[in-house]
Parts: sequence; structure tokens; C-alpha cells
Amino acid sequence: MRKVVASAVAAGLLAVTMLVTAGDGAGPVQASHGNLNVHVHDDYYHPAGKFIVGSGTDHALAKAACETANPDAECNAVIHVGDTITWVSPSPLAVNPHTVTECTSPSFAVCGPAVSAANPIGDSGVRNPPSPGPSGWPYGPIQFNTPGVYYYRCEVHPNVMRGRVVVQETGVGGIVREAGGEPAARSESAEGPGSGKVLSLAAALGLGFVVAAGGAWYARRRLLG
Repeated sequence: MRKVVASAVAAGLLAVTMLVTAGDGAGPVQASHGNLNVHVHDDYYHPAGKFIVGSGTDHALAKAACETANPDAECNAVIHVGDTITWVSPSPLAVNPHTVTECTSPSFAVCGPAVSAANPIGDSGVRNPPSPGPSGWPYGPIQFNTPGVYYYRCEVHPNVMRGRVVVQETGVGGIVREAGGEPAARSESAEGPGSGKVLSLAAALGLGFVVAAGGAWYARRRLLG
């Protein structure tokens, strides 16, 4: 009897080991890839999905966070290698002319068409919404193939209208996009990085105990039967 129960417990522990090993190192759920829209407002940019279009409250927050010489990190467009960015200005986001112009560094001091070989943003030229085509929005899509941080600004409003594109390695958790290119959700869990391992371990332990208990019950039935 004891040998049979011990075998059942061993089977349960084996199941635990297999599940923990399979989950270890997986990290956050992998984000999908594609295009992310960045909204162009009068005097600031922000990634689509972070601040809701049409919400006066959200756009007041975006204005405070993003209309500055050093925009808050939440104003960054975060993507993966191979993803694209498109700058859009659907009515009524902007009524004044703006540009999207690449820069060389966090100081946003040296900017212009093709000033940095590593920065693929280039220069949109002056765009006048809501006209479509070369004189209006959108600008892009621009593809980013190398990890790093890329800087840009509006040449019409260079002191307050600035942005960053953060390009992560493939496999790093980031923005999950819907088919239309708008971000749907963050891939990291609310508990933060590593919480997936804790949950996987808890699930594995639970399953392991179920397997062990089931084996012990079956062995007991056979001995008593």
C-alpha cells in the first residue's frame, strides 16, 4: 500500500516538475505585431489607445503629459522590431499645420530630413489637416527594424511638440493590437513581470496534488476491493 501511494505521489510531483519547467522563462504573453497609430494634436502627439479619442478628460491628461519639452514616458509609442508607426490626425484632433521630423538625440536639438541614418522616421513635411494625401495626414507607415529609442518633433512647434518611438526586441511584452492597428491591451499582467511564473507554479502544484490524491485513492480501492 505504501509503495503504491508513494508511486502516486511521485507521479504528482513529476507532473508539477513538467508544468513548472514548461512555464519557466515564458514571461509575459507575447504581443502581436503590426501597425500602431500615433495621434497628432495641436502641440502634442500621443499613441493611440493610451488616451481615448473624443474623451475630453483623457485628452486633457494627454495634453498635460505630452505637450512638453520632455514628454512623459506614457506618451512613448512602444512597438517591436518589424512593427510600423503611422501618424494620423482624424478630425477634430488638429486644425493647425504640423510636421513629423526625425531627431538625433533625447535633446531634440538636431532634427531634419534624414539627419540620422539609424532613424527611419524621416520628415513628413508640413501637413495641413484635414486634407488627405501629401499635404495632409496620415504620415507613414514607417517600419522600425532595429531596437532602440527614436526621437522626433514638429518643426512648426519644436519646443513643445515632441515624441519618442521605443522599439523592443521581438519577444518582449508590449502592446497588443487589434486588426485595425489600435492597441487593445497590455500583454503584461496587472501583477507585473514574473507574476505569470507564480500563477503557473500555483496551478502546477494544484494539479500535482490532484494527481497524487487520485492515485492514492485508486490504490486504496484496489487493496480493499
